[in-house]
Amino acid sequence: MNNLIVRTISGIVYTGVIIACVLSGTWMAFSLFFTLNLIALIEFSDLMFKEKPLQNKILLISSGIVIFSVLSLWQFVFVPSKIFSVLLIIPILPFIIELFNKNTKPFDTIGKHLTGLIYISVSLSLFFGLGYKRLILKDGTLVYNGILVLTVFLLVWANDTFAYIIGRWKGKRPLLSRISPKKTIEGSIGGIILTIAVSIGLYFGFKQFYIYHYIILGFIISISSIVGDLVESMLKRSLNVKDSGNIIPGHGGILDRIDASLVTAWIVYIFFQLI
Repeated sequence: MNNLIVRTISGIVYTGVIIACVLSGTWMAFSLFFTLNLIALIEFSDLMFKEKPLQNKILLISSGIVIFSVLSLWQFVFVPSKIFSVLLIIPILPFIIELFNKNTKPFDTIGKHLTGLIYISVSLSLFFGLGYKRLILKDGTLVYNGILVLTVFLLVWANDTFAYIIGRWKGKRPLLSRISPKKTIEGSIGGIILTIAVSIGLYFGFKQFYIYHYIILGFIISISSIVGDLVESMLKRSLNVKDSGNIIPGHGGILDRIDASLVTAWIVYIFFQLI
């Protein structure tokens, strides 16, 4: 089958699953982000610990699952504060374990563990937690705001799509050729402008806050998406790999699809804390 057709079909399925899950309430949204977190951790551990003992992968994946789950559910008091406190021991486990490993570069392993936990698990827990930043009233009950989470996804996708199209059409000057030779300044600027236009359109569709908030949201998501994409490009270039995995036909791995969202989650979460 033509690669473009495969890419289009898998992209539609991926997008449809995300939309359906985030609009179906807390537990479906949690299941979606839990799955994204798990697969991304597996891909990351495969990239980082290719020649390391299996215990490194197991520790990273299991720690990431716990951190994501507790951070996600604690935000809506599904997890008691005492259990949340126990979570604080997880980041120091690699330090303790490396004391007993015959590893000549222990902090290389420790750094990879902490990077995976912060870059993937904490980021996705914040993204999931956006649904608690503006709870909506349904049948007299405050419920998870999947529309807000979907808004962020849509703006990330808009920036990615428009930056690619404008870059292919008018792109001449590389944005950061050392990291991503195909990403251009023209494409990035076009992506920012058109993403802001989409955010204005979403205001008229959803109207969950003021229009200037949507404009700011479109702008900061565009910038953070570009940074997120460059960060994963830097990761793959440092490891000399093209894709993080192959779970999505024509697109690569989950990390390849959510790279822009991982940095965006932090910036948008802070934004909603401030407004």
